[in-house]
Amino acid sequence: MLLRSVTITDPTSPHHGQTRDVRVTAGTIAAISEGLPPEEGERVFEGKNVRLSPGFVDIGAYLGDPGHEEREDIRSLTAAAQAGGYVAVAVLPNTDPVRQSVADMAYLDTHNRGGAVDLLPLAALSRDAAGRDLTEMMELDSAGAVGFTDGPGHPASGSLLRRGLEYARSFGGLVLETPYDSELAEDGQIHEGSISVQLGLRGIPTLCETIPLRRNLSLLEYTGGRMAVHLLSSAEGLSLVREYAESCPGLAGCTVGAHHLCFTDGELAGFDPNFKILPPLRGTADRDALRMGLEEGTITAIVSHHRARHGEEKDLEFSYAAFGARGLETALRQQLTWATRPEQLDAVIRALTAGPRQLLGMEPVVVREGAPARLTLFTTAGESEITVADLRGKTTNSPLLGHSLPGRVLGTVNHDRLWTSA
Repeated sequence: MLLRSVTITDPTSPHHGQTRDVRVTAGTIAAISEGLPPEEGERVFEGKNVRLSPGFVDIGAYLGDPGHEEREDIRSLTAAAQAGGYVAVAVLPNTDPVRQSVADMAYLDTHNRGGAVDLLPLAALSRDAAGRDLTEMMELDSAGAVGFTDGPGHPASGSLLRRGLEYARSFGGLVLETPYDSELAEDGQIHEGSISVQLGLRGIPTLCETIPLRRNLSLLEYTGGRMAVHLLSSAEGLSLVREYAESCPGLAGCTVGAHHLCFTDGELAGFDPNFKILPPLRGTADRDALRMGLEEGTITAIVSHHRARHGEEKDLEFSYAAFGARGLETALRQQLTWATRPEQLDAVIRALTAGPRQLLGMEPVVVREGAPARLTLFTTAGESEITVADLRGKTTNSPLLGHSLPGRVLGTVNHDRLWTSA
């Protein structure tokens, strides 16, 4: 296939910022040049203001299959990810039953046979994600697990995290941990601040994140394992990551949810349950600090924090509505609302591509000749309103519905095929 007149947007590429033709042959970038003539029978993709980057990779999306396919199954998650420009998604183990066996790893692998999106298994850290006994981590790693976590709603105890980090150290495994202590925010609904007071809702203070985060980083420093801080939400949490960065060589990096870079707790003033997520949207200072952390490289990856919830879970009085929002379809486009400078766009693309690959220990993908062709095509031009038709999953719990967003995902290249967005 021939991708004509695309602006290469890859800070790791020697062609970054250049407008070139790119030829893909047998799943590899065969040529990058100006004015490449199409070969006989070759598929040609061409458009205006098209950008080409390495393929987006997501970490920690929720897949309901098996057990809760009414929320999201493999087909709907794949469709949502493709619409958002992703070529790979590392999915949480919080299914029913929990994803924790070699057979569970193989189940996902059977769906990675030349499709648009590769589904990568995150395996449970503890059996049944119950927080007691470790899973067979080394065996699961050999079977294809890209990391270990009990999921954002199941924070590890100090004892479990210590044992997990020590065990994973023996084979270089990654532990993914979301710092959140629910006991410090009993029945908390939104970020604790002026908005929670105005609305009369129980708040979730920042210390729910910072207290377990300091403990987790101290355990990492002690064990010498490898850990990623998942779903950072506060300026204080970011400062802690900076504080431990030098003394913790095993700190693989940290992730931030796409919504946390764009919204604040002010969005909750209208009691829209689609903005009710965990960790919660915090204040303007927190959002701005997270953006700065992304630009400076302290934050390694932007994740969709995709959690599909059906109407019976969301169409309730706010206090009873479940936490969670869709994010796969819109993660890039919503960043374009604030990443208007070239260096900001570079930081966003790096955090959607090289960053998550680095965290998961995946092969780097760089837009250069001879590299694997796992690519995303998008534009930053234009603007359109997000409608239900843009959401490709089984649910509509997106806080972006009705919002106008810049840009558009045009397609992806994966497994030697061009997958265009409808």
